[in-house]
Amino acid sequence: MIFSVIWFVFTVFGSGALVAGLLFLWTDGQLGEVSEKLTPQQAELHLAELEKQRQQEEEARERQQREVQLDRLQQQNEVLQEEITRKQEERRQQRTLTKRFGEAIPEAPAPTPEPQKFYEKLRSGISKTREQMLGGLSNALLGKKEIDEEVLEGLEEALLGADIGPETTEQILEVVTSRVERQELRDVNALREVIKEEIVRILHKEVPIPTVVDRKPLVLMFVGVNGVGKTTTIGKIAAQYRRDGHRVLMGAGDTFRAAAIEQLTEWSRRAECDIIAKSQGVDPSSVMYEAVEKAVREEYDVVICDTAGRLHTKKNLMEELRKMVRVIRKIIPDAPHEVLLVLDATTGQNAIFQAREFREAADLTGIVMTKLDGTAKGGVIIGIVNEFDIPVRYIGVGEGIEDLRPYDAKQFTDSLFS
Repeated sequence: MIFSVIWFVFTVFGSGALVAGLLFLWTDGQLGEVSEKLTPQQAELHLAELEKQRQQEEEARERQQREVQLDRLQQQNEVLQEEITRKQEERRQQRTLTKRFGEAIPEAPAPTPEPQKFYEKLRSGISKTREQMLGGLSNALLGKKEIDEEVLEGLEEALLGADIGPETTEQILEVVTSRVERQELRDVNALREVIKEEIVRILHKEVPIPTVVDRKPLVLMFVGVNGVGKTTTIGKIAAQYRRDGHRVLMGAGDTFRAAAIEQLTEWSRRAECDIIAKSQGVDPSSVMYEAVEKAVREEYDVVICDTAGRLHTKKNLMEELRKMVRVIRKIIPDAPHEVLLVLDATTGQNAIFQAREFREAADLTGIVMTKLDGTAKGGVIIGIVNEFDIPVRYIGVGEGIEDLRPYDAKQFTDSLFS
């Protein structure tokens, strides 16, 4: 009888079930007894019940392991939350002391890149622009002992080749020509220094930069066409403000593309700041209003407003930008405190056309020039500042957060001529 049951179990359930059943019966000392009492159908049901019990026990063990892991993670999270709360309380006390006594008790300094390292990266990044401009100038001066018409023509070609633009090029040539005529400039070796001085004069703008100390919340709006790196720029600047201990709120005003909302949400997570984001197609002005209203109510330090990547030829979209500014000013009359136009250096003279159109739509207060690394058209930054009298706020020479830095006119010019 027992062999009939064994053969039945083997043919129906396979060797695994057979071994499990035999082991179970053997450990209970009932192999012979049960085999004599059970019919094949009963043996099948009995073994199925044993298999069910085994699965239940295995699931119970796995469930217990998951609960242990969950408890461990929860404990780690509680420790992390306590640390975050402690840091926030330290920052709150820091701000309280600053307001009360007029000066801050310094916190442990956050790691910042060494200025020399950024200078070297900037110098390397604009090497093609430098080669385009200085290489052309060197060719014009080759074999020359004095500045003549041929030298001036070579200088013009070099400046235009670096995308400085015709208007600014003509202005620099007038300065050089005037000095030559007054015999203040004769030596061809001094010509390079004169050009550098004129570019420094153009780029250096004494324009006060609004800060969190002056205005709270500080409202920044970023505008620009598609593909210039606007959303990435916002994320990097938000991260820098957070690194300095400020509370930052983002407003996802680019509601034309779902991907843009997702990208900004990801940047808010990386930068550890809050965000107001709605679904695709929502009126972006409502997003701006909600973000600024929340920032005022909950005492945020900085509000950073993203906008849709607009083609500068789309008049209806430009009108919408004006509407967003009006909505923000219903809450804070002098906001946005900065309207920053993000431009891509690789577009050359097209960046000047974009600046002209956006200046008509919004009161631009500054320029963010991205992708200066690897282009020979970086001279466009000189033309834009000169033509529109708009200061440069940030320049970007790479993908990293620290590769976007506040603009320093002397540093930029030194890297261009060194």
